[in-house]
Amino acid sequence: MVADNPEAKNELLGSMLTSLEFVLNPRVLADEASKRQISDHLTNGGLVLIRDALQETVAMRMFECLDQFSDWKVHEDYQTNFHYHHHNIYEQPLYPPDLNWCRGIFDSELTKSLIQTLSHRDCTGETSFSASWYLPGDYSLPHDDLPGYEGAYRQVAFIWHLSRNWQPHWGGDLFWCRKNRYITPSFNSLILFNVSPENSHHVTQVSPFAAAKRLAISGWWTSKTENQLGLDEDLVSSTGEQDLLELI
Repeated sequence: MVADNPEAKNELLGSMLTSLEFVLNPRVLADEASKRQISDHLTNGGLVLIRDALQETVAMRMFECLDQFSDWKVHEDYQTNFHYHHHNIYEQPLYPPDLNWCRGIFDSELTKSLIQTLSHRDCTGETSFSASWYLPGDYSLPHDDLPGYEGAYRQVAFIWHLSRNWQPHWGGDLFWCRKNRYITPSFNSLILFNVSPENSHHVTQVSPFAAAKRLAISGWWTSKTENQLGLDEDLVSSTGEQDLLELI
């Protein structure tokens, strides 16, 4: 039993410390009603916006990590009806130590189990994880995140905004197409949504007058096998708005 095994207890404690639930603002999943509200909305194709999402010390730690990083790489592509240009840290050997630590949280088995429970999606694959800095002029045209890659089919998307003192007129909004809604990249806000053909979105161009860094950590929880993506019409979508949590 774990209670009688010090090694097992240490291993369990270590896994808990690398769980997203451990570093979340405790108000986010405070009760079963909150979990059900998030789950219903995700499953029905909605976007969940969580303000003050992670503990402030964790958010500041990751802001400082990205703010001090200097080896950002330009990533751009120009396909039919889809262009993008932004700066990223994709290659894991380039990760500073704190970014590796953060990746471990989003990719932990406990985190994937939590997201699978909330989203009703298979999240047992490897977590796709990276950081971005949208400089003035950077943007991404509308897309739906499909399909991912063989052995890592995108199921649930996350965007954790780490921009400090960002002003709405600087652009860089996430535009949620199905609700015609602009979402300003406010500090320590976490966005979650199930990947599906209906969930197109894009990032508006960052203004040349932007006086702060539009920083974020983002990626997808994935499945190892491809399966049908779409809305589960058997569940009823939640509605409403709260200070901490907004369902869009």
